[in-house]
Amino acid sequence: MEIAEITSRNRAYWEAIAPGRTGEPVDFFRAGGCALDDRELAAIGDVTGQRTLHLACSVGDEDLSLARLGAADVVGVDISPTHLATGRAKAAELGLRVDLREGDLTALDPALTGFDLILISGGGLCWVPDLDAWAGSVAARLVPGGRLVISEHHPLWEVLSVRGAGQLEVTGDYLDPYRAGYPDPRKAPQVTWGRTEPLPDHASFVWSLGRVVSALLGAGLAIRSLDEYAQPELYDGLGPAATALPAAYLLVAERP
Repeated sequence: MEIAEITSRNRAYWEAIAPGRTGEPVDFFRAGGCALDDRELAAIGDVTGQRTLHLACSVGDEDLSLARLGAADVVGVDISPTHLATGRAKAAELGLRVDLREGDLTALDPALTGFDLILISGGGLCWVPDLDAWAGSVAARLVPGGRLVISEHHPLWEVLSVRGAGQLEVTGDYLDPYRAGYPDPRKAPQVTWGRTEPLPDHASFVWSLGRVVSALLGAGLAIRSLDEYAQPELYDGLGPAATALPAAYLLVAERP
C-alpha cells in the first residue's frame, strides 16, 4: 500500500474517534496541571525561550504544558482537524500562544525548521510508515545542539497481550513493523474500547528499539539516553509479573 493511501485512511480513522478524545479539561491546566510526567520533564529539560515542535500532537495538551513552562514558540502538528480544533479552543480559553497545525508528520512543511526541541509521545511513532525518511526529516529541523525526545509505548508491549495472571500471548510481530488494525483491541486508543460501530481501515507500525536507534544514528543524531520502564497498568490482569516487563521507553537524541 502506498504511503499516501495509508495516510488518507489513518486520517479518516482519527477523525472518526476524535470527538471522544478531548484530553485534559481547561481547569486541569488552570490548577497547575502538566500533561508531561516527571520522566518526560527531566528528558526535555528547560524550555524557557526555546522553539518546540510536537509531532502527532492530538489535542495539544503537551503543547499547552510547554507553553506554560516558558517555551517561546510552540508548534504542534496533527493529522486530525477535529483534534486540533479542540486544542485551539483550550489554548484560547487559557490565553496561551500555541500554533496547532494540520499536517502529516511524515511530510512536514519545509518552513518548519530551527527547533530546539522536537517531541513525539504517547503512540505517535507507530504512525510513521518510513522510519528512516522520518528520522532524516526530523534531524534536519533541529538546530545544532537541539534534541529529539521520543516518549513511547514499548514495542514489546505492543506485541504482547495479557491472557490471565502470569499469562501472555504474542499477538504481533516484533520484527515486522506493519500492523493492519489492532489484533488486540486493548492496544487501540482507549476511546475505541467496547465500541461496536465499525471504524475506517487503518495501518500502523510497531518499530523495534533497534530500528529506532539505527534510524536516528543514520540521520546523524547522537543518542544521549534510552530508558525502558514498567507501567504495570498497561499489563492489566497479568499480576506481579507486570512490574518485570517494559511498557514504555524514553529516548533522547541530539543533533551534534
